[in-house]
Amino acid sequence: MSSENTLQQLLIELQQQQFIRVIDLKFAQWLGLQLPRSSQTQLLLSAILSCELGDGHVCIELDNLQQIIAHWPDPLKVVAQRLLLAESVSNSALSDQLLIGDGCKLTPLVIDNRRLYLYRYWQYECKVAAKLLAPPTQSSQPLDITFLKTQLDKYFSSAEQPDWQRVAAAITTSHPISIISGGPGTGKTTTVTKLLAIYVESQLLAGRRPLIQLAAPTGKAAARLSESIAGAKQKLQLCAEVTALIPEQGQTLHRLLGTRMNSKKFIHNSDNPLLLDLLVIDEASMIDLPMMASIVDALSNQTRLVLIGDRDQLASVEAGSVLGDICAVPQLACYSKAQSEMLAQSCGFANRQYSPLAFSDRLAFLQKSYRFSAESGIGALASACNNGDVEAVEEVLCANYSDIQVLIPTSRAEDRLENILTGYCDYINLMESKCSDADQLLQTFSQFQVLCALRVGDFGVEKINLQLEQYFEKAAIKEPDNRWYIGRPIMVTRNDKQMRLYNGDIGIACIDQHSGQLKVWFEQGGELRAVLPSRLPQHETVFAMTVHKSQGSEFEHVMLLLAQSAKVINRELIYTAITRAKLRFSFFGLVQLLKQSVSRTTQRTSGLADKIWHTREL
Repeated sequence: MSSENTLQQLLIELQQQQFIRVIDLKFAQWLGLQLPRSSQTQLLLSAILSCELGDGHVCIELDNLQQIIAHWPDPLKVVAQRLLLAESVSNSALSDQLLIGDGCKLTPLVIDNRRLYLYRYWQYECKVAAKLLAPPTQSSQPLDITFLKTQLDKYFSSAEQPDWQRVAAAITTSHPISIISGGPGTGKTTTVTKLLAIYVESQLLAGRRPLIQLAAPTGKAAARLSESIAGAKQKLQLCAEVTALIPEQGQTLHRLLGTRMNSKKFIHNSDNPLLLDLLVIDEASMIDLPMMASIVDALSNQTRLVLIGDRDQLASVEAGSVLGDICAVPQLACYSKAQSEMLAQSCGFANRQYSPLAFSDRLAFLQKSYRFSAESGIGALASACNNGDVEAVEEVLCANYSDIQVLIPTSRAEDRLENILTGYCDYINLMESKCSDADQLLQTFSQFQVLCALRVGDFGVEKINLQLEQYFEKAAIKEPDNRWYIGRPIMVTRNDKQMRLYNGDIGIACIDQHSGQLKVWFEQGGELRAVLPSRLPQHETVFAMTVHKSQGSEFEHVMLLLAQSAKVINRELIYTAITRAKLRFSFFGLVQLLKQSVSRTTQRTSGLADKIWHTREL
């Protein structure tokens, strides 16, 4: 049998056994037809790369190929290993400048530092790294140290040392792009509101009225950012002019960049940049590599960027772990000598060790949670999970914290449904009474949320939502064969620019008191907006949602369902689920599975961290 037939048979069997997808098989076959001189090793690598991209990896490391194929069945693995001999995957053997190149000219694949990329994703990574490491422009020079200290004293009065919020505000004044990372309750948006006030006052002093925009990856996250900034502004004693220049209305990244019909490209780009002085983006952990590349592409040289997020949360659904790569600093709160001296003068922050890494000066880590006290089970569980401490996780679950509840599944299938119905009790009462107050429905619905690790299975989103709606039919809350009923919560799953609805937006079905029609109500910018069900973009019922979909949201009470193992269930997913809860967290599932999940961590292959952190000060 020829080597070509061997490869084809290998790829077909891998696809049939679901080790690669149909699109991965077709991609390798298409490349073979377009470039018939390509080697079998190159084409096998292209299928593996495509498959890894589908799992969120930006590239594959050629030195780790054995780990990638380790779970393949032995007969298939042996054939693959023969094609992937060490000498076969050397840069010189692979780089033919037709299929695989070094990036100097357009080729389908690129090798860079022993990493293999699709050309497009290599470009994304290079673009993001270049923008992040760009030197300050004239418009982003640091503030006068005396003025800065006066402003910091005005807005940050904590006697604690170090005051991490004050340090974060000082850092953002020094660089065109800066990042603030912190867990739940560390005061990210409070810090941002104060630094916005300092920035606006500095601009007014210079005779300028700055244009500022708030944004987030999803509609829900944008709404939360808007609400948080508005609330924080009210607590500060700001003059009317400063108050007016600090925006309260956030928008989604798609809306900010301007989507094009039937295109993945955006209206705003390097040829048509955003006309902003400062852009603040919340929930940055949700931003994938292609979106981050679009964001930096749309920034003018005069636009400052502040990214806010929690580096320990789940990485983006699509390829990349941008915030994690950006925050992959070897040592927290370690800065260059010049930055350390600035922080010492403005914040009293003593840095005993200087960093030689250029990018460390742009990072701020908020390290104290003001939401969770020492008596908080949620805080203790989140910390134990984040540290990967399996024993500490079990100790917290067994410690009888008032805000933690563990519900062990029994042989009675009804137990799960009964616990969920108890959580939604207040909301179901409104549904039964045919409540016509959309605002009350939205507020009550936000008090409790069921989170699932997976979409399918007995403890998956699809099964839980189906069971609830079957219960509503039996209870005469929902009519059989009718998708729509008062109180049906839906989540938009596809962006629709014309309807101004975006992936992640949550709406509630309710009767319009004026027209008597059933409409779906969304909270946008602090106001309610009604849309006819027939005009909604793609959507789904959302009594239960995946943990991924919950990012950017917070609920009074969260119940996490977990009763089946999967490689996508890991420490970051569990931590994200726990930190969606503000007052109470319930775990329904097997504690042993929770501990196993905490012991696993996300490892997404990317070269972004290497590009950022291997650049040193000269």
